[in-house]
Amino acid sequence: MGRLAIVKSLTDNRSTGRSRIGRSIRYSLREAMALLPALRWRVEQSAANVDDVPSRIPKRRAYLVKTAALRKWLVFDCPCGSGHRIMLNLDKSRVPYWRLTLSATHRITLSPSIDYQDNSRRCHYSIRKGRVIWAKRPRSLRLKG
Repeated sequence: MGRLAIVKSLTDNRSTGRSRIGRSIRYSLREAMALLPALRWRVEQSAANVDDVPSRIPKRRAYLVKTAALRKWLVFDCPCGSGHRIMLNLDKSRVPYWRLTLSATHRITLSPSIDYQDNSRRCHYSIRKGRVIWAKRPRSLRLKG
């Protein structure tokens, strides 16, 4: 993965207002995207029923399906970008279930991690404070070449 250089401008002398180019900080593209708060995952809206969730969900947004007393499902499109929908059970009376924590700004934290697999792909990641953290693949499963 290529690196994205982000350059900070540092002020030398506040009285003159002059600034110089400071040190260059290098982030991977994934790290740079995680720094931008507007791009973090958050709950867009709540719905009373799974059927009320729209077919198109905005990027990095999720719908919370709940009643007044119980959170049932968290529905979102997978962050891998291939378009498959993820529906996570939040009801403790059904297994497996995920724990959802929301910040004051509706940023999502989920546990345990999400591990989606089908015939053509595997997506394994966590969402913490609205950031997607991709799981590393074991060396034995990495592509060679």
